[in-house]
Amino acid sequence: MPSTLIAAGIGTAELNFRPSRVPDFEGENRALLRLAAAQTGPRDRLLQGIADAALDLCSAGSAGISLIEQSAEGERCFRWLAVSGAFADLRGKATAWSECPCRVTLESGGPQLFLEPQRHFACLQGGPTSVPEGLIVPIETDGAQLGAIWAMSHSKDCRFEREDVRLLTNLAVVAGAALTVVDARDLHEQQRRRHDEFIALLGHELRNPIAPIDSAVHAAKAFCAGNERALEMLAIAQRQMRHLKTLVDDLLDAARLQHGKLNIRMSDTSLNEIVFDAITAIRHRIDGRRHKLTVTGLDEIIYVRADHVRVSQIIGNLLGNAAKYTPIGGEIQVAVNCKRTGSEHAPGGIVTIVVSDNGTGIPPEVMPHVFNLFIQSHRTAGIEGGLGIGLAVVKRLVELHDGDIAIRSGGAGQGTQVTVRLPILRNQPEPYRPPTVSTEPSSLPVHVLLVDDNRDALDALSAVLQVAGHTVESLTTGPAALELLQTWMPDIAIVDIGMPGMDGFAVARAIRSSGAYQHLLLVALTGYASESDAARALAAGFDYHLAKPLSLDKLNSILRERMRRC
Repeated sequence: MPSTLIAAGIGTAELNFRPSRVPDFEGENRALLRLAAAQTGPRDRLLQGIADAALDLCSAGSAGISLIEQSAEGERCFRWLAVSGAFADLRGKATAWSECPCRVTLESGGPQLFLEPQRHFACLQGGPTSVPEGLIVPIETDGAQLGAIWAMSHSKDCRFEREDVRLLTNLAVVAGAALTVVDARDLHEQQRRRHDEFIALLGHELRNPIAPIDSAVHAAKAFCAGNERALEMLAIAQRQMRHLKTLVDDLLDAARLQHGKLNIRMSDTSLNEIVFDAITAIRHRIDGRRHKLTVTGLDEIIYVRADHVRVSQIIGNLLGNAAKYTPIGGEIQVAVNCKRTGSEHAPGGIVTIVVSDNGTGIPPEVMPHVFNLFIQSHRTAGIEGGLGIGLAVVKRLVELHDGDIAIRSGGAGQGTQVTVRLPILRNQPEPYRPPTVSTEPSSLPVHVLLVDDNRDALDALSAVLQVAGHTVESLTTGPAALELLQTWMPDIAIVDIGMPGMDGFAVARAIRSSGAYQHLLLVALTGYASESDAARALAAGFDYHLAKPLSLDKLNSILRERMRRC
């Protein structure tokens, strides 16, 4: 035996001369089953379960698990990740490779019994009690050393035997397998979380360039009035911008879906208007491919309680898919059916919406996965691509309305039928009055202050507003905007949130705290259209919180609101 091992107090050979107790297989099985169950929980709970099992099985005074890590200096060390018993204070501490008895064990390749290890290893000195013996077993998996399981006695009456070696060896095998499974699971979860964060960040960041492009195209159409060829080209650009906006919205909804933040806001509304909005949103696709669209079941007004925007999104997505996968000149049908339930005092019922087409259909092998994120049915020449997000979001939105959705297809070339059932039907006690069309002009001349550190966004939106007849001042920093407000009073200020230095929240707080701009309408503009950002914007003093790219219809509505206040 090498002198270094003798100096370290190795007494492994003594185990062969010590009597060994009768194995407690029942207790061992209980401990191993607990560890198997612990694999579904956090890693630290599994590690502590291993330490607790070693303590109980060996009737030791202390027990634990130490795994190999890289120190800050790049050297190998042992981390005492879980400890039970008298030496519990060692939990979380690291020991240099050369100073730990676990190193001796791993280099020897098998279990080792240490006699009076405190005399030989500084890491055990100064502990709460003496350590007459220590038993250490290596943890290996697929030929790689992970660390060791150890047990300590704290009285001379507690002596380890061959049964303790057997128990710790079996425990080490289970520990190695369990750690491999848990580490792989945690790595996968970490990669998935990074993927989700990247998708969310990508969706948010894409809003920034979309906004100035959208505004520039809109303004260019006004500058090119009378030039039919130029207007045709700009119309193409607008159609592609609509497609790009849809992709970005899908990315953001995918991120919300992954993080459980996809939600709905219920209100009393008309299903007729919901369907109209959905068709309007994708009309360019239907007209562009010369589809025949038939809508039935909406001859009378159907009152519902639902999230108007989200149900419109559901129908619009299904219609968009039908338009995408139906050949030119094909047929698309939307059929609505109502079934009333409930009582006179609690009226209600089920609305069934069926969207069907005679398009390319869905292959049988894809059908079980159509509601998964980032799954597309197939690629076909002449069909614009997507991200495979829409149906996963649709399914969740349907579930949030306590409904269900089903898809049928006879296979390739057999068309597709999607059925959505939503328990949102309501009775309307008052006669229906269609919404009145405003006689106000779409935009009224006002003084507008734009604040955004993105010069392209500023120039493009400024051009759009000036074409509409507004007076515009644009600045790239918050301090410059506050300085301008000392000499010029706009009607409305549109302020980007994500500016360096003084952000939009700080600008709004400074304006409101001054008390000098009571009638100034403040609009927050941001690529991060989360509810938390909206709440922060309102708390800072903004009147509205809008997402990029800015909807000109929404802006005109806000401008009209400003004129009504005057």
